[in-house]
Amino acid sequence: MTRILLSSVVSLLLTVAVSPAQSGDSGGVFSRQPYLQLATPTTVTIVWRTRVAMEPEVRVSLKGGAAVVKVPAEKMTVRRLAADGGVSAGTGGSSGGTKVLHSAPAGTWQYEATVSGLKPDTKYVYEILDGGKVVTPADGSCVLQTNPEPGAARPFSFWVVGDSGTGSDSQKAVHNSFKAWRAKAKKDVDFYVHVGDMAYNFGRDAEFQFGFFEVYADTLRGLTCWPAMGNHEGNTSNGSTGVGPYYDAYVTPTQGEAGGLASGTEAYYSWDYGRTHFVCLNSHDAPRKADGAMAQWLKADLEKTKADWVIAYWHHPPYTKGSHDSDKEKDLIEVREHLLPIIEAGGVDLVLTGHSHVYERSFLLNGAYGTPTVSANGVLDDGTGDPFKGGPYHKMPGLVANSGTVQIVAGHGGQALSRKEHPSPVMWKTITEWGSVIVNVNGRTLTAMMLDADGKERDTVQIVKDAKSVPKKIAVPKAPGEPEGPLKMKSRVVVPGAAAVPDKP
Repeated sequence: MTRILLSSVVSLLLTVAVSPAQSGDSGGVFSRQPYLQLATPTTVTIVWRTRVAMEPEVRVSLKGGAAVVKVPAEKMTVRRLAADGGVSAGTGGSSGGTKVLHSAPAGTWQYEATVSGLKPDTKYVYEILDGGKVVTPADGSCVLQTNPEPGAARPFSFWVVGDSGTGSDSQKAVHNSFKAWRAKAKKDVDFYVHVGDMAYNFGRDAEFQFGFFEVYADTLRGLTCWPAMGNHEGNTSNGSTGVGPYYDAYVTPTQGEAGGLASGTEAYYSWDYGRTHFVCLNSHDAPRKADGAMAQWLKADLEKTKADWVIAYWHHPPYTKGSHDSDKEKDLIEVREHLLPIIEAGGVDLVLTGHSHVYERSFLLNGAYGTPTVSANGVLDDGTGDPFKGGPYHKMPGLVANSGTVQIVAGHGGQALSRKEHPSPVMWKTITEWGSVIVNVNGRTLTAMMLDADGKERDTVQIVKDAKSVPKKIAVPKAPGEPEGPLKMKSRVVVPGAAAVPDKP
């Protein structure tokens, strides 16, 4: 009860603190800084908010050149509260018209500009103008990158975060460590995947602003974010209707416009990036049974793809002994028993989840669907998977059914951390430390690295597609590695104008 009351106080304080002139804006123009959504080989959508009406225009150019594409106001979608003139409910992506925002500070204008006619796999600079005056920052952060064409072979990297939306110092440290790594490594990162719980505790609009958009503002201006809905977003947003602050904030593909099979909903979707196929599921409030609409769409989508790699992401992990227990919780058990057989039969290589506030990384798995989870005959390779310490996992080229999947739980993005005394029997690594994951795909090699909040590379797993056959299941696999870090680590959320209040796990 105490936690619920504290959370309610925090949410109220957030609404009061953020509403008048939400921070992170450029010269007082933006109440929500520009961010990138739904990238394809020829289009990218730019979204932003103001507290007063604009005379908006978007101009996109190659670096140092004249504008090659302009998006005028009449080609944009505008969203407003019903009380302020929003007239229809629909979800994002279409051009033109005024649509309803579920919730926002009074007087909010949300603009969505889809820039089309771009060249594939090309980086552009964008500017937002108001009445002919440029209002976006001139710090080089306003860039957008189109996706490579499906089938195009080129290396790429992306950033993965989960369970971060607290506004806490630990969340900011994770973000800063990523930015420092990116600057030091001088490596391009192509996009950003968030596996859910980006707005604690109730997924309200003010919590999105404070715990997500303000913290990541500079990164979001230049990296397209691909989201999955978590249970905290699900407190205020509804996957079946596509209504709520989560669906106000994000624009995701519904008609296969970024590759993959049309899902008809923003709650779950798929998309292509070169020769890699991505699948996002709604593990919160979509039916998880194998005969449900989402599972049937998933099966058909995986059957359709011709990619070399498939990466899937959603919120609830099929295996965890962190702050949640996948042997005791219905939603996690259903993911494992009903969705995972489809995932593995579809040849998925990597699964990224959150929900459990810890970092966990598995062996190369196939067929561990039972409850409680056991490793016997559910592990194909019980090595470390680390290219520097023991060697990578090996798979056959292309997509081969039931040839092995690596599971990563990345629920360590900023929330309070905890783990059980004993790790999951299928998890090689368990680490209670804040951090994120950076994934690189290069030809036949996929590498995922856990970067902690101090900038240390704590775990690396690699899959190389050079095997001539599918590994056989191991009757008695090795035991998991010894967990690293304490059983619990507390984070604190700082609310503007209020004393620090403990996070709700």
